[in-house]
Amino acid sequence: MPDHTDVSLSPEERVRALSKLGCNITINEDITPRRYFRSGVEMERMASVYLEEGNLENAFVLYNKFITLFVEKLPNHRDYQQCEIPEKQVILKVG
Repeated sequence: MPDHTDVSLSPEERVRALSKLGCNITINEDITPRRYFRSGVEMERMASVYLEEGNLENAFVLYNKFITLFVEKLPNHRDYQQCEIPEKQVILKVG
């Protein structure tokens, strides 16, 4: 995988490399969705801080991980439909 910090790469290649970092998510069925949702609240907070600080690459990667986790991966977790917690509502409003 290309390194996003390699300045010899084109901007498009660097963004693709960052996107791949953000998509590298696996779900462990033994971890409850509740824990993922609680972590998601923290991920969103950290990404916002990175964005405010101007650290756009880290913000991009975290937001990408957030989207991948909560849109693509977590809805396939075996316990997802039974999970009703306040953090889930927060995440669904943010995402």
